[in-house]
Amino acid sequence: MPKAESSTMADTWFAVLEERRRLACEIHDTLAQAFAGILLHLESVPETGAAGGQSVSDSVERLARVKHLAKCGLEDSRRMLLGLRPKSLDGTSLAGALKVLVHCSAREWRIVCKFRFIGQATGLPPDVRDEFCRIAQEALCNARKHSRATSVSIILNCKPNIVALTIEDNGQGFVDKRPKTASEGFGLSSMRDRAIRIGGSMEISSAARRGTKVRVRVLLPTSVSPH
Repeated sequence: MPKAESSTMADTWFAVLEERRRLACEIHDTLAQAFAGILLHLESVPETGAAGGQSVSDSVERLARVKHLAKCGLEDSRRMLLGLRPKSLDGTSLAGALKVLVHCSAREWRIVCKFRFIGQATGLPPDVRDEFCRIAQEALCNARKHSRATSVSIILNCKPNIVALTIEDNGQGFVDKRPKTASEGFGLSSMRDRAIRIGGSMEISSAARRGTKVRVRVLLPTSVSPH
């Protein structure tokens, strides 16, 4: 087989693998989270139903959240098929999308979520905005499901030629001295892959019972500096 043809086949194969990995991340960050939320709320309905008092109102509220999550999952599946960006970024800035994400997370999960924006986020490349939004979404989900956090803060810092996103929670944290590839779950791995995809880096610091901090940084060319 000629070298040129062999090289083309290899490039095609790697492109297929990368696309599969991207789709796996998209499904995990959207549909899988929606289904997990639906299951969580449905499993708690019988318990609240047997509690008496406010059981009826609690059950109605949880079923309303299930309906909302189902609608979001359906919208995400349609947008994935159409190759569109996340709904949260349609017609808004990254700071605006993160503010909405924090508000929705606090309302849906009943935890304290705070957002702080430093700088000016205009002129950010679309792929940077999209991936930062997905990383924040995944970090919030991890804090709720795995860290058992009651408080999460998100800081978006836009400086000349650099954008940084920091997500910190007060959860149980973890101590793991294994290599990153072995210790990281799919959620953390997908977040790191997203950061690398846009030319950035991700740092994770955590300790037992001291929460977890995730920081993603991306250097920007001068032509697309947020200032």
